[in-house]
Amino acid sequence: MAEENETKKLLGFKASLETRLREIDQEMTDIRTALEEINGLLVTTGFRTFLSPTISTPVHVPSPEPENLEPDGETTMTASPSPPPGDEEMSITGKDGTQLGTIIVEENTLVFIPSEVFQFTTDIPPFQSFLLERVLDNMRRTDQERASNGELEPQNILEYTVETDGDRISKLLITNFGGERRLRELNSSLRWTLDKMYDKLRED
Repeated sequence: MAEENETKKLLGFKASLETRLREIDQEMTDIRTALEEINGLLVTTGFRTFLSPTISTPVHVPSPEPENLEPDGETTMTASPSPPPGDEEMSITGKDGTQLGTIIVEENTLVFIPSEVFQFTTDIPPFQSFLLERVLDNMRRTDQERASNGELEPQNILEYTVETDGDRISKLLITNFGGERRLRELNSSLRWTLDKMYDKLRED
């Protein structure tokens, strides 16, 4: 009889743990969904940074500054009103450190080349729905509006081209990306997009 009661207790404890585990799984799913939505909103609103009262506003200087280390550990160039002179190459890595591609900046042109190790295609989410439609198309519409208002020369409107080899993305070419702030946005958007695509490939 004692053994039967002990078994019932263990079964009840097991059931409660399984219920709690399902609740935790759902909470994690909700948190991931919320983070994805926040990332999307940050991109569409231009990654506006709100400084606390204890942080002084940085003084803008006309001459280029050395590279700074961002809070997340990624190295970016100090903001300037014009695109960086010369060429610059940056790696795109996943959360686990896997290299997913390379960004090459050449004056006002950004070239993204995916790693040949992975079969990144345009139909893998969120490449089309997020990177192209929500980020690049939004930037282009903003430039078109500025050009129509006389704030931007028409030849400086952002344009992009996706080159493919069969189904595989071989290159993403972005011209007139528009300066340092845009470069940081594109860098972050590409990292987020490729990391999600990488997760999709590992799930298959």
